[in-house]
Amino acid sequence: MSIKIILFLIAIEVCNQTIGIGLRSLILEAHNRRRAKYGNQPMVLDEELCTECSEYADEIVRNEGVYTENYLEYLYATDPISAKHLQVVCVFREALPRECVRIWFHYRGFAENTKYYRFTAMIWNASTRLGVGLGRIQETRYLVVRYAPPGNILREMASNVPKRPTTFWDAEHIVDHGFEFA
Repeated sequence: MSIKIILFLIAIEVCNQTIGIGLRSLILEAHNRRRAKYGNQPMVLDEELCTECSEYADEIVRNEGVYTENYLEYLYATDPISAKHLQVVCVFREALPRECVRIWFHYRGFAENTKYYRFTAMIWNASTRLGVGLGRIQETRYLVVRYAPPGNILREMASNVPKRPTTFWDAEHIVDHGFEFA
């Protein structure tokens, strides 16, 4: 009987870590893995941003799921930006929270779709700090992510969203080495 209680307490602790601090680490790791594919510097968790994200996630719950994002707000900015961060929200039910990061990453290359700018916010090289918060209304979850300093400025896009590096196995390199495709 006591072993069952101990296992139960361990399971509760694992759940708490995944939902709380563990969630932040999972989202940070998912971001940094994708940023590395572009040669961008890793981000770090910012406790103040995480607190703000959690507070905003609670606000979404109080407002019955109503939220705003500002990842497009500075796209055409010509003056210096005074804002502290960019904010992206992911709404999900069945998936894991880091699925949101995977989905944002897979919008790369579709600049005519505003969802592309979630991708650019995520890998923006000058954004070095990350905040994460989670809210829940019944089975619907709201993942709030903030990037600081803010990015997504068209005039700075080339220096902050590099093209993905190629590898030997890319077709152009294989052809250059005398191999042909069947």
